Amino acid sequence: MALATQPSPAADRTAADHAPGATSLLEPAALQRISRMELMASQVMDGYVQGLHRSPHVGFALDFAQHRPYVAGDDVRRIDWRVFAKADRYYIKQYEVSTNLRCQIVLDASASMAYRGPNDPLSKFRFAQFVAAALAYVVLHQQDAAGLVTFDSRVRAFVPARSTPSQLMRLLRTIDETPAERESGIGPILHEVAERIDRRGMVVVISDLFEDAGKLTEAVHHLRHKRHEVILLQVMSDDELTFPFRTWSEFENLEQAGDKMKLDPAQVRAGYLDAVAKHQKALTDGMAKLNVSHLLLNTSKPFDAALATYLARRAGRK
Repeated sequence: MALATQPSPAADRTAADHAPGATSLLEPAALQRISRMELMASQVMDGYVQGLHRSPHVGFALDFAQHRPYVAGDDVRRIDWRVFAKADRYYIKQYEVSTNLRCQIVLDASASMAYRGPNDPLSKFRFAQFVAAALAYVVLHQQDAAGLVTFDSRVRAFVPARSTPSQLMRLLRTIDETPAERESGIGPILHEVAERIDRRGMVVVISDLFEDAGKLTEAVHHLRHKRHEVILLQVMSDDELTFPFRTWSEFENLEQAGDKMKLDPAQVRAGYLDAVAKHQKALTDGMAKLNVSHLLLNTSKPFDAALATYLARRAGRK
């Protein structure tokens, strides 16, 4: 399903697509938009470290059943409003144990992600790199643990989730130094990730999801069977979604060298758009049955705005 005209837009990169240094992935304007956001887990997480997310270990929490006065910087969601109504003072509830989130970001670095439309500011992969970096920053900023998996047809890098001060730079370097190349194989990769993560947490997949919907659903089901919360962030170019081509063009399979074909867009547009619509519906239906969040990100739009809106919606904010 990947598109590329001749000459390939993926090869026509601007300076923005090659910004030097890992820290360039954290743009100040984007950070300003997302820095106050949180990535909240919607299901219980394992662990005993007090944090933002619910834990199943209720017995452990009984040792801490108490209130304490509210101090500046405390999460206002922990205020006991019934006590406030009686005492006219703010107190924090401590009878619910919470736990640190362990978030594993799974980044598709296959060749199809290198596509960049002529009107897109970034390639799909650079866009995905920015999203991955922003999520890593959000997770670590809220004192949770973030890890990273990069892959094509195999796992290229596997960085276990940590919450250490050096983890952000480690993740940014790995993200920034990873090129988009070779064929993809997302289904087998997710099966492997499901087996390699030994504690339940959150798995965020960032990919164009160019995989048979049935196989992808089966792989995500494996993650859900392991009790992981799963988020799919699907990155696609506007060209791939709307097929705006009007003149005879040469289309290239970015994952198989030499696989090219000249086509009249007018003759294939209807069939192509129908195939995309069926693929998207199959993904949406499959993920809905598994209670998995699926968000489509268009590379023609600012990544930080879409991400901030999504995080706010997860947190229940207006």
